[in-house]
Amino acid sequence: MQVPIDQVSPWRRALPAAALAAASILVLGACGDDSAGGEQGADVEDVQEGEGEGDNAIDVGDKVTVSAEVEDVLSNESFRLEGAEDWIDGDPLLVISAERSDVEEGDVVRVTGIVRDFDYTTYSEDYELGDEGAYDDFENRHFIVADKIRQNASPETG
Repeated sequence: MQVPIDQVSPWRRALPAAALAAASILVLGACGDDSAGGEQGADVEDVQEGEGEGDNAIDVGDKVTVSAEVEDVLSNESFRLEGAEDWIDGDPLLVISAERSDVEEGDVVRVTGIVRDFDYTTYSEDYELGDEGAYDDFENRHFIVADKIRQNASPETG
């Protein structure tokens, strides 16, 4: 038995539109140019610039999770994550970890840690950083002190 279209419940007509909207949000959320995906509210640029809206602004002391490609390994305890392609110069983000990080250039990693302002003298006392000159570009800028680094994070594509 067929029911005339004007008698179909509003819920049944709205269901396909709601499903399409939900799928669009998921797909568009995975298409950013400035990360490898999988963030929990932050990307490389957000951390560097302290960006975010309202309560989501990134400040020193905040715990964040970002994922990106390793641009360069500076020491056993530090490396640079690739910056956003569309950001000023695509500046990399410094990551320091108390534990030896066995990452290599080109690895996609997911890093969770605390946002800090970098000062070589302060952090070289507690971490194996190596040559001070390699860190000149990070002086007084936000970086992450990692408590968790997951290698081979699945990059999302958009």
